[in-house]
Amino acid sequence: MKLLSFARFLLIGIHAIVAAQSNPYVRVKAGENLTNSVSFNKRYQYPEFTLGRLVYASSKSSAARFNYNLFLGEMHFIINSTGDTLALQNDPTVQLVVIGPDSFYYEYPKSYWQLVSTYGSAALLIKRTMVLIDREKEGGYNQSTGASAIRTTTTFSGTNGSLARLDAHSDMLFTKKAEFKIRDNNGKFHMATQSGFLNLFAKHKQAVKQYLKENSINFNQEADLKKCLGFCATLP
Repeated sequence: MKLLSFARFLLIGIHAIVAAQSNPYVRVKAGENLTNSVSFNKRYQYPEFTLGRLVYASSKSSAARFNYNLFLGEMHFIINSTGDTLALQNDPTVQLVVIGPDSFYYEYPKSYWQLVSTYGSAALLIKRTMVLIDREKEGGYNQSTGASAIRTTTTFSGTNGSLARLDAHSDMLFTKKAEFKIRDNNGKFHMATQSGFLNLFAKHKQAVKQYLKENSINFNQEADLKKCLGFCATLP
């Protein structure tokens, strides 16, 4: 009886893990409009447009309701009482967009990097997007074959928030992607790579080199980047 109970417990645990990992992709059916076929919660980072501020390098600011479009990598805002939206234009005078408690630093001409945490003179930033990883061609009777191998291709993008009708003959698969950068006190963005760390902390290049040599750092993992920045922040 104990053996049977354990086996049942194990099966339940395995089922829960599989269920959590079984659908990491968002599928857009052939010919469908992205706006209509993908739910709001999957297209945007926040469940609703939230009151925030657009801050310029001159420290001037303006208020609006913002949300970040994961598919387009664009910052959208509501323009009227009916809920119509536009994307922020590429403006080199923009410094950041604040949405609720979150800050998004703007890297001209088109990237918004969310602040994760600060470490002395450096700030860890993240950019979340939905990337196109595969197209599945139609088979007989207008059915997608699903036979294509998963492969990294390119980010789906648009202009000023426009979402065009997608390929009429292919299902499209999207998945989440996270990228990281580091911003210094002068507002310069650095790649979250070994060379980026060495450039940012050039004054302590040898100490940083030694740390990276002695520690296994995955520059694509938030926890490892925090660990490395935590060390760099202790350097005199």
